[in-house]
Amino acid sequence: MVVTTNASVAQAAPCAGAGSNPDSCQHCMFYVNAYHTANVCNEDRRGVQGPPSNAPTPVPEVPIPAYEPPPMPPPAHNPLVLPPPNAGQNVPVLDIPPPGPDAPRNAPVVAPPRGLDAPSLAIAAAKAAPVARVDPANPPKPPTQVDFNQRVQSVVSSHRENVDILKVDDQKFVRPRHWDYLDYDDSYRRPTIYNPLNQPITFRYFYNGAYQEAYLPRGGRMVLDAATVGVVPFTAVGDSYVAAGSFYGGGSIPLNGYNGPPPPDYKPPAPPKLYENVTVFVPAKGETVEVGHVSVVGHDGSQPAGGQDTFLLDDSTLAFGQIDNTSSAPAQIRVIKTQPTPGVGPTDDGSFLVLLAVHHQEPGQPNQSGWTLALRFGGFAVVVGLVAWLLARRSRAEEQNADS
Repeated sequence: MVVTTNASVAQAAPCAGAGSNPDSCQHCMFYVNAYHTANVCNEDRRGVQGPPSNAPTPVPEVPIPAYEPPPMPPPAHNPLVLPPPNAGQNVPVLDIPPPGPDAPRNAPVVAPPRGLDAPSLAIAAAKAAPVARVDPANPPKPPTQVDFNQRVQSVVSSHRENVDILKVDDQKFVRPRHWDYLDYDDSYRRPTIYNPLNQPITFRYFYNGAYQEAYLPRGGRMVLDAATVGVVPFTAVGDSYVAAGSFYGGGSIPLNGYNGPPPPDYKPPAPPKLYENVTVFVPAKGETVEVGHVSVVGHDGSQPAGGQDTFLLDDSTLAFGQIDNTSSAPAQIRVIKTQPTPGVGPTDDGSFLVLLAVHHQEPGQPNQSGWTLALRFGGFAVVVGLVAWLLARRSRAEEQNADS
């Protein structure tokens, strides 16, 4: 009989505590991530210690069992790898039909946005910078909270050379540059945004039912845990630039600290359909234009007919309207409202697109200035005069020969 105090036996976790083991930890994290079970890999399960006692108690010889990873749970019949779409934001599969027989074949083309220039070394450095993991529903905020639209207007007033301004009726619209510095990680298909500019950038977008603003310092890189499938347009603003673009959600989200492959049953979503050379009818102007690239953002059945579909034109301009599936339609889609800076700033009735449209050049009929026409006509007149002079001289010579 030995006098001792009651003590609990420690049960070490594979990733924490004195009995942790790297191989067991990696094995445990894989099963937790693959089958979405409770994370027990970091829990150091120890018994609750009672008050010390001087009563003689026998000490049983109980061997401390070695840690064994939890048994593999049976696979579910219908495992949910990706979360369902946000409530109220269900994005059905919408297809834009090919142009009908009555659609114009030579509609004016909407000019695409210009890009943002950055040194090649800065681009390579930002693309290889340490990545910060960001929850798109709760991103890092700018250090100074300033109204986003006010920041856009500040760029317009202070750095006019970097911003294109278009006046439609009595409104002035900002034509943002296009944000090209975006990629997707290979394993989890999450959007990765990097910033090669010499200034921090704040991105504004609509996600999980609310507008969010994500701050990215100069030279920084962030990966977004965007699990919800869909196209997410954004507007980006810095000290002297305004840009627009989009990212696509639907990636697999790993647990913190897990660097292994995604679950074996994860299937990346298909990339969004990108329709090329789409004809767009603008009822407010009664004109049809052509847009180089169009993607479908979503559908909202609660909106009035004619404005239930949302599009992103040239990965820059947000447009609201309707897909036209009738064979006699004048265009593939109708647009009744546009927003040049997605999620911020004014909207118009689609006149913005008509203003940006450039007419096709007719084959065999190049544009000719007044000077060109004058020179061509003058040259023709000189040639005619020279021929007439030669004929007259020849006639006089023949007459002289006849008289002699």
